[in-house]
Amino acid sequence: MKIGFLINPIAGMGGRVGLKGTDNLVEEAIRLGAKPIARERARLALGRLKNLEIEFITCSGEMGGSVLKEMNFNYRIVYRTGEKTTADDTKNACREFLKNNVELILF
Repeated sequence: MKIGFLINPIAGMGGRVGLKGTDNLVEEAIRLGAKPIARERARLALGRLKNLEIEFITCSGEMGGSVLKEMNFNYRIVYRTGEKTTADDTKNACREFLKNNVELILF
């Protein structure tokens, strides 16, 4: 199975500090004490897939590649991000996933 795998590195940060999301508010969320949680949640989800034959199609760095590498999954990077990611990175990555004929996008 071929799965597109994508992490929004700032997902979930805003709610813990009383913000309604973190789009355009990352610095404010951090100032209020928010900590990134998406990576750990992704690790938990991926742990359930460890024994399956999956080829992951993903992004570089914190948007997917680093977690897949750390967990020794079979993966291929098709989209490279900068240090700070945006909603456009998510959209562009998903377009690349579709070009690579993924069967499912795990976001």
